[in-house]
Amino acid sequence: MKRMTKLLAVMMAMMMVFALGLSACGSKAEYTGDETQNPVMDYIGNYTCDRANIMIEASDNENGVNATVTWGSSAWENSVWTMTGTFDAETLQFEYHDGVRTDYVYDDNGEVKSQEEVYTGGHGFMTFAEGDPITLTWQEDQEHVADGMVFEYAGIVPDDGMTGLANPWSTADSLEDAAKGAGLDMFSIPEEAEISLGDVKLTEARYMEGLAEAVVEFPAVEMTIRKGNASVAQDGDISGDYNEYANTWTQNIKGLEVTCFGNREGDATKTIWQVDDTCYSITAYGLGGDTDYGLSPDDLNSLINGIQ
Repeated sequence: MKRMTKLLAVMMAMMMVFALGLSACGSKAEYTGDETQNPVMDYIGNYTCDRANIMIEASDNENGVNATVTWGSSAWENSVWTMTGTFDAETLQFEYHDGVRTDYVYDDNGEVKSQEEVYTGGHGFMTFAEGDPITLTWQEDQEHVADGMVFEYAGIVPDDGMTGLANPWSTADSLEDAAKGAGLDMFSIPEEAEISLGDVKLTEARYMEGLAEAVVEFPAVEMTIRKGNASVAQDGDISGDYNEYANTWTQNIKGLEVTCFGNREGDATKTIWQVDDTCYSITAYGLGGDTDYGLSPDDLNSLINGIQ
């Protein structure tokens, strides 16, 4: 748990460095806060979807934008994209032509073991949509890594002379502590249960108001289990996964009707269900390039029977 916390701290620190405008191409301008306001100021902050985060900042008093994307493929690897461009207040679109992607690998102590610049000069668009919350879509023209993803607004950059992330999540030492922090009666997962991936062992426990989360890592798959109040759900969904899937179906497990989503029929990448005013979710993402990975019905049965 301590190692995971340190690794996450390193990743957050990297995001702060990039948000301050440092890149392989040199220093970027920073917003000065003059009275002539950049229209993107209405949309600055952090946007999240799955394991990816996008930080949006104003870079001048006109329409300049800095954006940093941090995307973790596992606790020991992540990719960072940096880009600058201009914001069109009429279309709510930010266009860039200088995207840089850099991949990082960390050792067991949380230090950068290696880094590789994958490409430079990338082009794409980020488009905002009004709503509650505000959302963002990213058209990345080199690899199309964000196709179909919707990023939700998660926090503002503090106006205190410092740049950072408004992270709503807190780390807990146990699922019991996560439940208390979230304001839930209890939260448990079937630790030591054996599924097709191996034994279920808690990697990290987190919480925010009304929502607790357990992260379980296998060699090639990251699984996240959530429990939360219906008041923090979006149409009964607390997974934070708003991807579109080819297949949607229902299963009856433990007398519960659960809704499953996946690109391979019968393999659930996302599973959600609700009991009274409490919502649950399980997501399982392949870390080795298998974007269609999903849990089998037997795996879901073993997991759901042990979640409280």
